[in-house]
Parts: sequence; C-alpha cells; structure tokens
Amino acid sequence: MSLSPAEPASNVARGVRHAGIDLVVLLATSIVFACVLTAQLKTERLGWMWPSIPYDYERGDVLVHALLASLAVMPGLVLVGRLACVRRSLRWQDLTFVLATLVVIRLGPPAAQVFGNTWSQWEITAGLFLLQWPIVIPLTLAAVVLRRLIRRMLGPG
Repeated sequence: MSLSPAEPASNVARGVRHAGIDLVVLLATSIVFACVLTAQLKTERLGWMWPSIPYDYERGDVLVHALLASLAVMPGLVLVGRLACVRRSLRWQDLTFVLATLVVIRLGPPAAQVFGNTWSQWEITAGLFLLQWPIVIPLTLAAVVLRRLIRRMLGPG
C-alpha cells in the first residue's frame, strides 16, 4: 500500500477522478433503488415512484439520504482501492465496488417509514434489502458495468 506524500500529480488527479465517478455511480444507484423499490412495494410491479410521506419525507430527503450513504462508503472504497492487489486486478476492483454498492443500497433511501411506522432494523434489512434481490442484483451489476464504462471512456490518465 503506497501512501507516499510525493505521488505524481497525475496519480492524484486520476484518484480524485475515479472517486468522483464512484460517488456519482453510487449516488445514482441508491436513488434508482429507492424509486424502483417504492414502485414495487406500492404497486406490486416494477416501475419508478419517488418515495414520499406528505410533509415528512420528500424528494429532497431521498437525495440527501442517497448522498449521505454514498459519502459514508467512499472513505473505505478509496482506502481499499489503494491496495496494490486491488489496483492491479479489475476483478478485485469490481468486487470492492459491488460490496460498496450493496452497503449504499442498504444504508440509503428509502426511509422505512414510507412503507409504515413499525419497522425494526432487522425488518428493514430483511424486507427492504435482502428480500429485494430481484432488484438489488441487477442494479448492482449495472452499477459495476456503468462504472467500468465511464472510467474507460474517460481514459487512463
């Protein structure tokens, strides 16, 4: 693990750009999950519905929760990404991003109160995350592919 303070400016710029890409993809993934899950639970079919409770939980709250969940995961993702074995292997990079995405999906929106007031932490994890694997798995894979595509389009430097 190289934490040299004299890293070349291009490595620092690349690291900042990669972290920015990761943050945007995690944020988007969290918002998409919240909206698709809300549509699934409220209409019993896939779709898009902003989670909300009138006067209590609105669109801005969804965005803030998604951003906070994404920001909470970023330090760990950046630190793990600095490990030599992760930097050298696309598989390890993808695996760490999969784990980060799963954590963001679990921590981010929607607030459980959108679907009722009596949720324990385990019920939130089970009902709004684990049992939603038909949404979580494809969304996580799409996030990894999107991240790779964006990084490839922007080039190595």
